[in-house]
Amino acid sequence: MTLEEIIQGCKKGNRKCQDALVQKFAPGLLSLCMRYTSDRELAKDALQECFINAFRFIHTYQGKGSFEGWMRRIAVTCTITMHKKYHQIHFSEEVASDQTLYASVPDIYSQLGKEEIMALLKKLPESQYLVFNLYVLEGYSHAEIGEILTINESTSRSALCKARNKLVEIIKKHEEPHVIREASF
Repeated sequence: MTLEEIIQGCKKGNRKCQDALVQKFAPGLLSLCMRYTSDRELAKDALQECFINAFRFIHTYQGKGSFEGWMRRIAVTCTITMHKKYHQIHFSEEVASDQTLYASVPDIYSQLGKEEIMALLKKLPESQYLVFNLYVLEGYSHAEIGEILTINESTSRSALCKARNKLVEIIKKHEEPHVIREASF
């Protein structure tokens, strides 16, 4: 079955197509949900909510843009909504100064693998981690992030600046042992 056939079947309420959609997207979406919460059970609950919403609103998908992107947006929204229900997220209301808008990234960044980058991101404070993921990895605008997280756009911008600067600080600390190891040879 093609993706288009699966989508059309889901729009008609066909259980076989719904199962096919879950089988096709569940593994990737679970990974996405896990990125927004460290609780595997909460991620599974969010994934289930994602599919419930996808089936409920699939009639609104008009074929414009990627279906996978549409599903990812639902998954992100469900995961963050569920996460906020059980965990309070604290944001600082201060506005970023001009000098913190752009952080220069050390060269080691280009040498890191996906798992290493994700491990470094996990060291960010939760609010910065969420905004960084939503903005950089998912492509949300600050207005959309503000709506999802119920914060001001300026708070989203500030959290992103702080996240970038904190990441540079973390990467530089990560880089130091690397430099020392190279120098000892």
